Amino acid sequence: MARSKKDLIAQGALTAFAQYGYSDTTMDTIAEVAQVAKGTLYYHFSTKEELFLFVIEKGVKMLIDSVNSAMQDSNLSADERMVCVLDEHLRFFSEHQELCLLLLSFFTGDEQRDQAISTLLAGYFSTMEKYLAELKGQGHLKPDADVRTLASAMFGMTGFTVLRKQFRKEPVDTEETRQTLRSLLHGVLGRKEW
Repeated sequence: MARSKKDLIAQGALTAFAQYGYSDTTMDTIAEVAQVAKGTLYYHFSTKEELFLFVIEKGVKMLIDSVNSAMQDSNLSADERMVCVLDEHLRFFSEHQELCLLLLSFFTGDEQRDQAISTLLAGYFSTMEKYLAELKGQGHLKPDADVRTLASAMFGMTGFTVLRKQFRKEPVDTEETRQTLRSLLHGVLGRKEW
């Protein structure tokens, strides 16, 4: 299926923002990276900020959809689902490294824009926190586990692991990486073996 012009522009913008940062990315740069005419770009997005927020919103929605599918897999035990949620974070960030960079370095210096991005990410965090609170309520997490901290930690530990490996030009989604992250999660689940 052919990608729409809007999708091509969004992908080009994601690449440009990840490569140059928000401040140094221009609409001309985005049009060039997306390989679309400036008129086409402005037809779909009137400002760089509108496009930036569209890219972030689309990315956060993809992340939420991705982890939701793992959370709702009724064929797995609660502990297995939690491990799958972690694995899904690693897979997602590995496959969407430019988005990972953007989500983990979203502060642009503009308070209003940063607040809008924070609001978009709040959807992800509320999804994760609700799920983790349910697990904790069912006794699948240690009683002293703070669900807000755990949600932040899962996002951060997988995201920053991917970024560091990306910058070092190392393989990202490896079994060694997955097992190390699972070991960290193991401490909050209190499970004896994987």
